[in-house]
Formats: sequence, C-alpha cells, structure tokens
Amino acid sequence: MKLCSICPFNCQADRIKTFGICKLPNKILISQVSQHFFEEPMISGQKESNNLGGSGAIFFTGCNAKCVFCQNYQISNPDYWSKKQIKEVSEEELFEICQTLIQEKKVHNLNFVTPTPYSDLLYKFLKKYKKELKIPIIWNSNGYEKIETLKKLSGLIDIYLPDIKYFDNKIALKYSLLPNYFKYASTAIKEMFKQVSYPQISKTGFIKKGLIIRHLVLPGGLKDSKKILDWIYQEFGKKAFVALMSQYYPVFKAVNFKEINRKLTKQEHEEITEYFLQLGFKDGLIQDLESADPIYTPDFN
Repeated sequence: MKLCSICPFNCQADRIKTFGICKLPNKILISQVSQHFFEEPMISGQKESNNLGGSGAIFFTGCNAKCVFCQNYQISNPDYWSKKQIKEVSEEELFEICQTLIQEKKVHNLNFVTPTPYSDLLYKFLKKYKKELKIPIIWNSNGYEKIETLKKLSGLIDIYLPDIKYFDNKIALKYSLLPNYFKYASTAIKEMFKQVSYPQISKTGFIKKGLIIRHLVLPGGLKDSKKILDWIYQEFGKKAFVALMSQYYPVFKAVNFKEINRKLTKQEHEEITEYFLQLGFKDGLIQDLESADPIYTPDFN
C-alpha cells in the first residue's frame, strides 16, 4: 500500500509513513482474541450447550468510524487504544492465532471484527491461508465500505455481517462522522449479497455462508430504523436475514447527547418489533430489551 483508498474516506494517506482518518499504520494490530458466545446463535451457538465452540473473534484495533456510542471504544478510538500495548502480528502469527482458535477452542468460524482498515493486509493473508483454515470466515464490519475493496475479497469471505446504521446521512454525521453513510453502506451490502447470497445453515444450526444484516435501533430513532427495514425488504425481499438489535445503552460520548443518553423504552421496542413483523420477513432475529447490558460487551481493559 502506498496511498490508502481502502474505505470511502479515500484519504490517500501513506500509512507506511503517516496516518490517515483511521490513525492506523500499515500493520496488522489486534486488541483482543476470544472464544465469543454473544453473537447471533447461528454464529456462536450457546455457551450453555454441549460441544459448541463459539465464534473465534479477532478484534482488530481501530475503526474508520467515530461512533459516539461505540461499545468497543477502548479498542476502536485512538485516544484509548494508542495508550495501550497493542499486539502487532505478522501474517504467520495471525495464522497461528487462527489455528489455536480452531484446534484448541474448536470454534465454528473465524470472526474478523472491524477489519475494514486492514482490508488489503487481510486480502493478502486470506489469499495465502484461506484453504488451510477450513472453517467459515466472517467479515464483521460497520458497513462503511468501498465496493472496489469488497470485490477483491470475493471468494475469500464466507459470511458478511455488516451493520447498516443509518438511513439519514445527517444522523450518520452527527453520531459517527461518516459522510454519505447510507450511500456507501447500501452499495456495500448489495455487493456482499452478490458474493454470498442468503444464509446457508448447516444441520447443526451454524451458518456456513451468507449475509446477515445488522441494525442497531437508537433511542428516538424509530423513523430512521423503519426506513432501513423498508430498504432491506425492498432490496432483498422476505428472505433477507436481519438481526434487529436492541442492545443499545449509553456509553462513551453518548452521555453528551441528551436524546440518546438512555436505553430504548419498552414502547419503542414493541413498535419496531411490530413493524419488522408486519413487513413480512421470513426469518431474522430480534433482541429483547435485556440485551442492553454491559455484561454482553467484551472486556477490553
């Protein structure tokens, strides 16, 4: 990489010599590796069940978004992660990490969390090691992606797990500093679908391939959420698999925004659930209000 054009910011930074929007070098930085049981059931299973290894989550350092409510802010925001001892790994070391998760933890997939700033490096890694890994690879991103970058990953990613955060670009700028978010996220998700289509589930109940679209419902944000659900249904139909998330709770800088400095109300949860069901999606997941609890957020201290 010389001039970075990985994501929609297209900041043209020489990440060998300096930093761009994401403040990341041209190296693979990992903040945490875990056997994760708090993803969707077809991804991580249930910890209480027998013989279920969970999802092999590899949390990459940093992010190209600046979400004021980020539950992973300790590893996504450079004001925090830059003060910690971050693990830089080579391709060979990343492969060893993956092998440990597969062979010792018996995980069902490898879950690349916030991989976008590392797209070029992970492309090279997967071109070299994909066949040896032998379990599904998940691309778990915020949706703010360039279609050109995703096209390079075609055939290397088995499961796309993108967020689609906002329909209204003014809201996207206010809470995440992401210009033209819906334009880029919607185009990216269509490309992801083109590559992997609807979810394919194994006999044991785990996803082998496919697209799962996540949407986090914000307090007071039902109008925007409904527009997103409308778009998903119009674009992908009733077979689209949507994970409608109610896990929002105010954290990080959200306390500075009065309108989102609270959890969802029971009324809001019931209204968006009813809207989701009325649209006629054949399948999907709706989190209950109890999911809005820090206990489900990994400890990054």
